[in-house]
Amino acid sequence: MRLYDLKTLHMKKCVGIDQNPYFSWKIANDKNDTVQCAYQLQVLCDEECLWDTGKVESEKQSFVEYEGIALSSRTEYKWKVTVWNNYNETAEAEAQFETGLLEKSLWNAKWVESTIPRVPVTEYKYGNTAPAVFFEKEFTLDKRVKKARMYATSYGVYQLRINKKRADDREFAPEFTTYSTVLYYQTYDVTMLLKQGKNTLDMYVGDGWYFSMQASPVFENQHEKPSVLFQLEVEYEDGTTEQIISDGDETCALGPICYSDIFQGEKQDYRIGYDEKHPVEVKDYGYEMLEAQPMPPVRPTKLLPAVDVFQSPNGEWIVDFGQVLAGRARIHIDEPKDTEIVLEYFEILDENGNYVNTMFCPQKDIVVSNGTPLEHEVKFTFHGFRYIRVTGMTEVKKENFTAVLLTTEKDDYGSFTCSDERVNRLYQNVRWSQWNNMMSVPTDCPAREKAGWTGDILVYAKTALMNEDVTPFLSSWLHSLRENQADDGVVMITAPYTKLYDGVLMNTVKEFGDTRVTGVAGWSDAIVWVPYIMHQVTGNTIVLKDNYEAMKKWCDYIIRTAKEKRGYRDIPYEYDQYLWNTGFHFGEWLIPSQQIDPKHPYENAKTTSYFMAPFFGYQSVRYFAEICGLLGKVDEQNHYDEIAQQMKNAIQNGIMRGGHMPDDLMGGYCVAIAFDLVPDDLKESYKEKLVSLIQKNDYCLDTGFLATPFLLDALCIVGEQELAHQVFWQDKRPSWLYEVDHGATAIWEAWDADEAKKPGRFVSFDHYALGCVDDWMERAICGIDTDQAGFKHFVIRPQYDSKLTSCERTFESEAGMVSVKWDEHTLKVEIPCNTTATVYCGETVVNIGSGTYQFER
Repeated sequence: MRLYDLKTLHMKKCVGIDQNPYFSWKIANDKNDTVQCAYQLQVLCDEECLWDTGKVESEKQSFVEYEGIALSSRTEYKWKVTVWNNYNETAEAEAQFETGLLEKSLWNAKWVESTIPRVPVTEYKYGNTAPAVFFEKEFTLDKRVKKARMYATSYGVYQLRINKKRADDREFAPEFTTYSTVLYYQTYDVTMLLKQGKNTLDMYVGDGWYFSMQASPVFENQHEKPSVLFQLEVEYEDGTTEQIISDGDETCALGPICYSDIFQGEKQDYRIGYDEKHPVEVKDYGYEMLEAQPMPPVRPTKLLPAVDVFQSPNGEWIVDFGQVLAGRARIHIDEPKDTEIVLEYFEILDENGNYVNTMFCPQKDIVVSNGTPLEHEVKFTFHGFRYIRVTGMTEVKKENFTAVLLTTEKDDYGSFTCSDERVNRLYQNVRWSQWNNMMSVPTDCPAREKAGWTGDILVYAKTALMNEDVTPFLSSWLHSLRENQADDGVVMITAPYTKLYDGVLMNTVKEFGDTRVTGVAGWSDAIVWVPYIMHQVTGNTIVLKDNYEAMKKWCDYIIRTAKEKRGYRDIPYEYDQYLWNTGFHFGEWLIPSQQIDPKHPYENAKTTSYFMAPFFGYQSVRYFAEICGLLGKVDEQNHYDEIAQQMKNAIQNGIMRGGHMPDDLMGGYCVAIAFDLVPDDLKESYKEKLVSLIQKNDYCLDTGFLATPFLLDALCIVGEQELAHQVFWQDKRPSWLYEVDHGATAIWEAWDADEAKKPGRFVSFDHYALGCVDDWMERAICGIDTDQAGFKHFVIRPQYDSKLTSCERTFESEAGMVSVKWDEHTLKVEIPCNTTATVYCGETVVNIGSGTYQFER
């Protein structure tokens, strides 16, 4: 037996933390049926034991919270775990973590701000931006350095260098947060970058999200200019220490980045050096909002050489990378001095093979050559693209272009392959959209909005967790969601909540009779759903505790709003008081058969909100009642259980038996079935209704944003597995395989997105939400499911598909790798240590423990 994959706070590299750590490990053993019987955890500092659990008889191996004496700041710790199994074997392993600045009083650095006037660039249609600012400090170290840590942050996004070398390859620090209440600082090990004698530290700061006209969060007293805060702590070989801090002795200057906008692009003029140095101004911005970054950074994770360069019918030079991705291009430029090169990033060619912009604002970078060969990459923006239209280069060569994927760094947790290449491509599209949209926050798309939309991650969280380790990432995002929650419990539609969406939502809610922002069903519900799903997949109860108060406030808002406001339909008050059916909701957004009127985009939402909002309100309250039970809050569990039952009763009698279900929208029926809302006497008629609507739609789906994740499951629930598979395999529009057949390399925002080949349509070809079908693929086609939180017990039950001759899926659970591989003759299963499984193979049902097994079909 051996232990592996030791993590602190679900991260292998854990440096500069400021929260109470929790620990996890995995077990590997050649012997079948291996179970952990006990563990012992010890946390040590310089061999002094600070916490020793003793031998704990438990199978728990994840989310074990530290309960020792208070940790100290800026300290390296080692933790050891010993495990005993049911074969009387033991194994030991150890890992490290390091704390950051645990007390705000430890910040001695001063905020220093640029004194250079911000002269906005006005060429942009969607907001102005200004040049990036270069902060610099020179200092001298008189002794040999043993260890050095840099703690740094900024308003704007920054890159840090020591002696002209990058501190690391992270991008967009200090990440996208609420800023006024939470601003992350980063910790760098810069030991090897420092030298005895003179040193130079610089931070280049671009606008980023903070100064963006489109992405700036909602807060008061926004600062007007970029500013930085840094504290370098040096330990010398002789045991003495020194701090180098931002204190007003720095300089600031403008450099080659003329402007940089997180949405619209960046201009670099390589003829320009760093101009005259200006003094900085010390600011008292405080430290209360500072928190150590609790997740891995955004990094470049994949390189894609261009696959083609061609001239379009319009004579444009276009570079094709063969894949829609998020990030930037690395471009070799060798042009005469003063040459201006324009790079326009886009996702799809028009119907004639030319450039077409499908975004509200073009994604355009400009480079001005200084006459020497150079490798160009933008610093402070990113794009969503497959193609680049290039103007101004003497010769556009394929070998001079490489696309760089940028994404928050995460461990890979899933794989899939089968005998059908279209389905394999669909899975790859799911993975690419996930990589492309996990950029500091879970965005809806990397090109147009780049916003942390709640609805998207609500429907996709399960798929995300089954493919990558997104626990730290989602925990960080939930922190922003909590910070933006209103006093009355309203959860915003994006997190961080930005001025752009605040303006849009305020104007919209007025049309529904409200004077302040209201909660939105299926979007705001993310505060309950995402932690709940995280617990279901990983067994994480810490995320439930962290979000408990916010979940409670949200559910109380749903309950209070339902009681205080009468719905738009004539439903008796005895039922209506439990129906959340007023105010603005997106409803069943983006139903394929329902065209959206650009002048009145939310008219269709009204036709579905009266039932979708009560359905999701009920499910959120029901989930919360279950969460209360998991946290041992019995009285609260009983209270919210009772209300959930009243809501269910109101739905059944006020909406369903009241004749208020839509006659022509399949989404309502599939959600009602999936949420177990249909009373027994209506189950057969609801099944028939759902099936008939699919048949009338030529066996294509006609569900929108909220119902599509539940459609195939709803069909399976009512015994229509073959129909579910038929819808999945559909290749007419709307369908998943239609997208694949029509060249999709990521998941489209809308089923008819390819209509954007005709100019004038604004749509994204990289929205991960509808990639949630991968969750069904994993459970149904591949057969990996569970009936216990954290996949402590696996249920392996593939729905063998006649269109496939083989299928293989892996998933890295909290206990380790589970693998299911089947073909026409056999079913092979691998179950990780410390778990059990029930395997269904034909008429055979077998209960097994860990190990590798083969069954004949």
